[in-house]
Amino acid sequence: MRRWGLAAVVALALSACSSGPSRELARYYDPSGLFATDLPAANDITVTSPQPAANGPGVLGGVISAPPQPSPSPSDAFGTGLGGQPVQSDRTVYEALVVTTDGFGDLPAMVAYFLTGNPGVDVQAERDVQVGGAAGRLVVADIHRGGQTTASVAAAFSLGDGRTGYIVAAIFPPGTWAGEEADFLRVLRSFEPSVPPALRAVPLVPQAA
Repeated sequence: MRRWGLAAVVALALSACSSGPSRELARYYDPSGLFATDLPAANDITVTSPQPAANGPGVLGGVISAPPQPSPSPSDAFGTGLGGQPVQSDRTVYEALVVTTDGFGDLPAMVAYFLTGNPGVDVQAERDVQVGGAAGRLVVADIHRGGQTTASVAAAFSLGDGRTGYIVAAIFPPGTWAGEEADFLRVLRSFEPSVPPALRAVPLVPQAA
């Protein structure tokens, strides 16, 4: 459980530049009605299945929003596009998770369990935020593996109602938080827990930037 972010970082091997600001967002509705949130409209969506835990917190549901993988082309081998310009690809992945939190005494314990308790996480900044209308904590950190900074992560945590908590996160190339912050905060502000059942089947709908 506590390696959910690091596993994604390793699999993605983030190394390219992130996209420009103000991605077009689209509304995503969790199929079980656990939450709704805006996510980049161009991304591919993978629904996270429930993961009960015998001990500690379990995952009730969630979503991973990742840029589609580009098709190989002759120019890719040289890292350039038409006119010899570098290929700019969006490598930022968003995640939203709904988790059980009854085992946590406070919010710092939740943050440590899922992120900061790992020795490979180097916290760069922290501040209080709102997550779905509840008090939360935003942590921005670099991820180190093998002596190198492989990626950065921004994650907002909330204990919710004390039994059900929420995590909204983005994983992006290291050193690019300044360019990622505005879009991440747009996604975070859009997060809404416990959407009405009637909205569960509503598909993604583009939202204005």
